[in-house]
Amino acid sequence: MKKITLLFAAILMVISISSCDKDEKIAIDQLPSPAQDFLDEHFASQTVVNLQKDKDGRSGLEYEARLDNGVEVTFNQDGDWQEVDAPIGAALPTTFIQPSIVNYIGAEYPNTGINNIDREPQRFDVELTNNVDFVFDMEGNFLRIDR
Repeated sequence: MKKITLLFAAILMVISISSCDKDEKIAIDQLPSPAQDFLDEHFASQTVVNLQKDKDGRSGLEYEARLDNGVEVTFNQDGDWQEVDAPIGAALPTTFIQPSIVNYIGAEYPNTGINNIDREPQRFDVELTNNVDFVFDMEGNFLRIDR
C-alpha cells in the first residue's frame, strides 16, 4: 500500500510539473493592439517569427516577440513595450526612444547605437553597441553610467 501511495504521489508530481509550462505560442492578432501598433510602426520591415504569451508570476502577463532580424521585444499585459533587445553589436531603431535619450547618446557617443533598452518602473536602462550601460530617469534625463 505504501508503494502505491508513493507511486501515485510521484505521478501527480510529474503531471503538475509538466503542466507548469506557462509559455504559450500565440498569433499576432492575439497580441494587445498597442503592441501590434508598436511593431507596425517601428519594425514594419520585420516579420514576427515567434510570439509567446508568458504567464510569469513575477510581473503578471507578458508577451515576447522575436523578429526575423533577431530583435526581441517584451510587452506587458497592456501591450506597452518593456524591453527591446537587438542581437549583439546591432543597433535598434530609435523612433520609439525618448528624443532626450537619443540626443544624449548621439552627442556623447556619436559612432555607437542603442543595443538594448529596458523600461523599469522609475528609469530606463540603456545599453550601447559598445557595451556601455546608462541609466536615465523617466523623463529621459541622464542619471549615470551603470558599471
